Amino acid sequence: MGGPSGPLPVNLKQLEYFIAVAELGSFSKAAVILNIAQPALSRQVRLLETDLHVTLLMRNGRGVVLTEAGKRLFDHSVGILQLVSRVREDIEASRDEPSGRIVVGLPPSMGRLLTLPLVESFRRTLPKARLAIVEGLSAHLAEWI
Repeated sequence: MGGPSGPLPVNLKQLEYFIAVAELGSFSKAAVILNIAQPALSRQVRLLETDLHVTLLMRNGRGVVLTEAGKRLFDHSVGILQLVSRVREDIEASRDEPSGRIVVGLPPSMGRLLTLPLVESFRRTLPKARLAIVEGLSAHLAEWI
């Protein structure tokens, strides 16, 4: 997965670290919040800069400030991490709610009586799943389903 120039060198952890440093204006403050050693945090941000071939943060005596490239990356990174979070939430939600196709076989005598309540209950309980009802003689239902 990458663009025309090859694979993307950036990983999500590096973006998370970069955002924290940028927001807090300090590697040491970000390291505390992220629960990571400050040298390891600095190394990850440096690797990000190296991989992107740009300087993202200007270090000074009072902390760090974003360069123009850093501002652009910051804006995109926030959006990327929000999107990843929404994807995770969506996947979790779909995992909790069954989906797919369920086939129920009913003999003609029961089909007329049970079909409507079964469909209504099914739609309420499993909105992402599809229900197929097959009506036939009991001897044939086992083969069909």
